[in-house]
Amino acid sequence: MKAPDLLRVTCCVSAVVVAVVTCGVVSGQSSGSQPPVAPWSPPRLADGQPDMQGVYVNAWQPGQSEVTRWENHTQEERAEYARRIVEVRGKQTNSYGSEWVELRKPRRTIPFAVVDPPEGKIPWQPWALAKHRYIRDNPYERPEFLDPRVRCFPLGATPRGYIGNSVGVQIIQPPGQVVFLYEHNHMHRVVHLDGRAHPGPDVQLWMGDSVGRWEGNTLVIDVTNFTDKTWLIGDGGSEGMSNGSFHSPALHIVERLTMVDADTIDYEATIEDPNVFTRPWRIRYPLFDRAGKGYELFEYACHEGNRTLDLTPLGPTAK
Repeated sequence: MKAPDLLRVTCCVSAVVVAVVTCGVVSGQSSGSQPPVAPWSPPRLADGQPDMQGVYVNAWQPGQSEVTRWENHTQEERAEYARRIVEVRGKQTNSYGSEWVELRKPRRTIPFAVVDPPEGKIPWQPWALAKHRYIRDNPYERPEFLDPRVRCFPLGATPRGYIGNSVGVQIIQPPGQVVFLYEHNHMHRVVHLDGRAHPGPDVQLWMGDSVGRWEGNTLVIDVTNFTDKTWLIGDGGSEGMSNGSFHSPALHIVERLTMVDADTIDYEATIEDPNVFTRPWRIRYPLFDRAGKGYELFEYACHEGNRTLDLTPLGPTAK
């Protein structure tokens, strides 16, 4: 290329660069954009933890008070479930179109949903999907098919442990720990922050074993050592398309509890169990709002052997 030609190319490129930069400046000035808002910074405790302490209530509203959606299930699936639930509960059963666990209209800006896989459904292995559906559709066949919440068992350190707990939770933070005190059924949970290892796989606990760390405003909790007697998710009324969401003791959950501001905590969990699911999956939803002034945790008198379960055989047709 001759020198004059090279000069013309250089000038053209320079002109384009100047034009792009100039347009960007003008565009930025005309958009009325504001300086970015600094992220909320919580106060710190003596051991350096962000202060999450307080009494909280659920940031979601279970039941039919909100718009609920079944878009992640086909019409055929919904119709079959509605037919079956009426069959096992009796003809006076209400319409069970109020599933709010796998996909639900949010009360805040984050979705209440299985967000991965994108289709919003749990990635069951084929045999596990068949078992899940059988438990869901035959809840009265045997006691172990009933929701652990109904049977007054601990709900586990799973998303179900928060979803099924429709009353208050107190969080306290002794040095090196985060402790959850649940109003529901006297449950409690200790998250250790000292980097300790999980117990061996022979140790199986209703609430699992929780070790955690802080990443900014987010408490990250690694949970293992589960019993297989809890569920992962489920409808607040103990019926719905997600009921019977069993798992094996190989379950591993990584939870992320993020303090959005002084009164708000959001939740995300990545769930894996190679014995039951084809891949890890993820759920996300609003978790806690700080309770109003004067809120107290009260006795929650749920207990094993509740007389509700005295029917033999179980179900509405029992004599």
